[in-house]
Amino acid sequence: MKVLRVTVVFILLSSCSILNQPVEVEVNPIPVEEFMLKPFGHNENIDDFKAGLPKGTRIQKLIKRSPRPHHKPDTVYNFLFKKSKISVYKTQFSQEFLLGGNVRNHQIVLVNGIRKGMAKTQFFNCFTDFDPLPNDTIILKEPKFGRTFNFYFNKKGMLERFSFTGKT
Repeated sequence: MKVLRVTVVFILLSSCSILNQPVEVEVNPIPVEEFMLKPFGHNENIDDFKAGLPKGTRIQKLIKRSPRPHHKPDTVYNFLFKKSKISVYKTQFSQEFLLGGNVRNHQIVLVNGIRKGMAKTQFFNCFTDFDPLPNDTIILKEPKFGRTFNFYFNKKGMLERFSFTGKT
């Protein structure tokens, strides 16, 4: 009887284990300039970020009051997920744009599946006009808008984190 109980418990526990399988993403290489315009693959507004970020993302709302009393305040929305933060700025005229961020979680994904844990060779395969570099830090700059992306790779060639600034 004891053997039967132990066997049943073992079967139940082993059937509940989670398998971590690699995520396959279809990569369609794009130019760097196109990536810089829409790095997340959607518009830079609050509703799209609410829908596109993983479950459990908290939203912190910071209000910036105008010095003139008749103006509506501007608002900064901070999307916080574990150790990552993405900020979106909303003006008094309801214009919204990406302010910046720092991403350290593999659940937050950019265009073509660019995420933490990605190999450097896979990263360069996401772009049509960007040749591989030996550096541990890859910096992409968009001179027209002033947006900058910094991608940090570890010694094994895996993406550790990335940070970015918004359009100026």
